[in-house]
Amino acid sequence: MPAQVPPESQSVGRARGRLSASSLTTFLRCEKQWFLNYRVGLRGPTSPRQVMGIKVEEALCSIIMHRAPKLNSYEELEEWVHDLVGPHAKEALDEGKKAFDSAIWSVGNFEELFDETVVANMLKNGISLLLEEVKKCYTAGGGQYKFDIPAPCWDSPPHFTQPDKANSMIKWKDNPHDFSENITWTDAWEIARPWVKDPRNPEPQRMYHPDKWAAGECDLVLRWDGKIRIVDIKLGDGKGKFAKSLDTQLNFYAWLWNETHESKCAGIEGWYMTNGHRKIIQLEPLSTQEYLDFHNTMKSWSVAPTIPLASPCSGEQGGCYWCSMKDLPYEIPSITAPAEKISSIPSRVNVSGKLQAAWGPLPNHYGEMVLGAMIKSGDKMVTLEESQPGSYPSMHDSPKENVVVVGALPGVWRGQPRLYLDDSSSIEIDSDCQLTRMGMLRTKANVEGVVLSCSKRSGKRADGRPWSMLSFHLWDGESVAEVVAFGSAINSTMLSLIPGKKVKLTSAELGWREGLVQLRIDSRTTRIEIKK
Repeated sequence: MPAQVPPESQSVGRARGRLSASSLTTFLRCEKQWFLNYRVGLRGPTSPRQVMGIKVEEALCSIIMHRAPKLNSYEELEEWVHDLVGPHAKEALDEGKKAFDSAIWSVGNFEELFDETVVANMLKNGISLLLEEVKKCYTAGGGQYKFDIPAPCWDSPPHFTQPDKANSMIKWKDNPHDFSENITWTDAWEIARPWVKDPRNPEPQRMYHPDKWAAGECDLVLRWDGKIRIVDIKLGDGKGKFAKSLDTQLNFYAWLWNETHESKCAGIEGWYMTNGHRKIIQLEPLSTQEYLDFHNTMKSWSVAPTIPLASPCSGEQGGCYWCSMKDLPYEIPSITAPAEKISSIPSRVNVSGKLQAAWGPLPNHYGEMVLGAMIKSGDKMVTLEESQPGSYPSMHDSPKENVVVVGALPGVWRGQPRLYLDDSSSIEIDSDCQLTRMGMLRTKANVEGVVLSCSKRSGKRADGRPWSMLSFHLWDGESVAEVVAFGSAINSTMLSLIPGKKVKLTSAELGWREGLVQLRIDSRTTRIEIKK
């Protein structure tokens, strides 16, 4: 997208600690829902509307990326673009149905909510809003269309923020539009076409705050009249529980645009696909300090992830699920040896040794850019690494001598012990805290419990390589922990998991996310047993 800060991750890493429009609106709607969703990672089942919200948006953007043929009237333009709706509606419906059917945990009847006619009408409603812009452009005699990063088009190569990582073997069309001396409807369409997310680009097409603590991804950006207007595409009609969050969401995007661009956002609006409603939002973003205060408040949450919550919410807010439950629909599981309670897993250790080497930022296993170093004691050497981007930026400022690492999170990666540092860790010259020998670091865990939720994601990295990740949350009757598997570690047993199944994990790798325990499946050493 027209963002000037390159992405720091390659699609797998969506740092939960970074402030985003969705995390902010969720936090303002229900702080407990935010904690379980964005800190613990506990979500509800996939619904047809969740899937089709993405597919309808992608289909509309794909239509917008078409370059119009030579046309002599508005009626011809309207007929041409409406002819594109049918194939795109069918493709969106087919892909949405496939995605819904392949979800390992879903709820709802897809066919009762969506068919080709419903999806086509939604796309026509979106097109009608864009055609309003085309009419204004034609009446005005044209507008601005030359940009450093032009609107994506099927007849032009995509823009990559990291071109060195793009697949150089793919050849793209490069047929520029020839403008007429006097504006035509074809010219007006080409000029009014907004920036949209390019489906040919596997990179995260986001805006990143210069200090990396906030990020956001716009659906559509209008620029033809010389003013920046950010548009968010919504599947509904503007009357649901989530509608009131649109103001907060778009104002966050406007603030982030202003932080990352020389141009300033001049307008924000929502386009509703169900009824073709254009909602103009008052442009009044908060200050940088106010957004930073929200970010710091979120970071300060250190509540133990126990389910159900001691004080559930009312459930009256949109999206509340686990946060509103007073009782779970599952029996408390019995824990058998060698499994232990999740709360028994040690979270912080202190070690001493000599710091050696320093590297980064380099990608971790999520593709996130983090700093790293080594610490050596005797013949033992262990890797130090930020638990997530920016969580311990002073790592390389520490003296290269004997030090004490305080409050590190013990874990393992590819069979080797690793210590993760975050803002609760420190590297000190001297300390009287109790030390753990580096040869005795905890790297594995045995747990048992009931599956509360599960999901699977896949996609492509910036370099085009595929990735896949499966996660589920295990509940031992009190605490909950996330379990993840990547790529080839995802087996048929994991794909068969559904909420309510009782699972026993032996020798799961110990990791951390947002300071909370995260267990990883190693296909060679981790044993997964589904119990009756």
